[in-house]
Amino acid sequence: MKIKIGISFLTVFIYNILLALFSFLWFEVDLKYYLILLVLGSLIIFLVTYYKVIKPTLSMIDRWEQTENMRKEFVANVTHEFKTPLTSISGFVETLQEGADEDREVRKKFLDIIAIETSRLSRLIEDVFILSDIESKKTQEALESFDVGTALRKIVMSINPVAQAKGIEILLEVKGNPVIKGNQDRFSQMMMNLIENAVKYSKEGKSISVSAEENQENIVVSVKDEGIGIEEKEIPRLFERFYRVDKSRSKDMGGTGLGLSIVKHIASLFDAQIKVTSEPGRGTTFTVAFPK
Repeated sequence: MKIKIGISFLTVFIYNILLALFSFLWFEVDLKYYLILLVLGSLIIFLVTYYKVIKPTLSMIDRWEQTENMRKEFVANVTHEFKTPLTSISGFVETLQEGADEDREVRKKFLDIIAIETSRLSRLIEDVFILSDIESKKTQEALESFDVGTALRKIVMSINPVAQAKGIEILLEVKGNPVIKGNQDRFSQMMMNLIENAVKYSKEGKSISVSAEENQENIVVSVKDEGIGIEEKEIPRLFERFYRVDKSRSKDMGGTGLGLSIVKHIASLFDAQIKVTSEPGRGTTFTVAFPK
């Protein structure tokens, strides 16, 4: 930055010298005209330098600082998220080593908790790798045209056992034969996260509606639940990494805090737009519009 500003001043200095030479030695210009040319020329040089050099540089520095802050925040969050289950696992292992394993009921309880925390740690690692893999790719891989209805049926079939265990029914409606061009595995990851979230935050006996339809501009896929809902003020932050509307409840349900961030990044690969509507106590609808 200092070098570019220095170049700007050097350019103005050279301009002033040349202007003086032309004005007084060769053209004998009147002093007042010389001063007018001096001010106007210097101003033009400074303006051009500012808009062409200084402003873009400042903008680049600002973006770099934002990226660096996001990186630091991400590292801090990942460290915290990894530390919590590891501390829990370590504590229960030490307790068992100190003799608690002699009590069968205590041993079973501690081992169950260790298994839960280990599973949570495994999901967190997997989500971090998925997010890193998505962010490292500016464009999609293995682009192909795939049938949306077929892809959604497979996803619903895989999630159904978990939903049925909670007494939740997943209703799927596909109008027509919508087809999307892109990476089908990424699409499945996105919809899996959205439907799993709907199951997690829905009460027993409720239903979840998954639909897909085609209009003139987009293929629209939506996931609607009858769950706990989200406050309007929370919606803008939903797709932030590790952001949870209810942290304690999310952890109890096994959330990693990265699911919706993964959804957002996959949507960007498809150039898709995500819309969220929700009402506390009534449920939430995630709508993803894929351009045709």
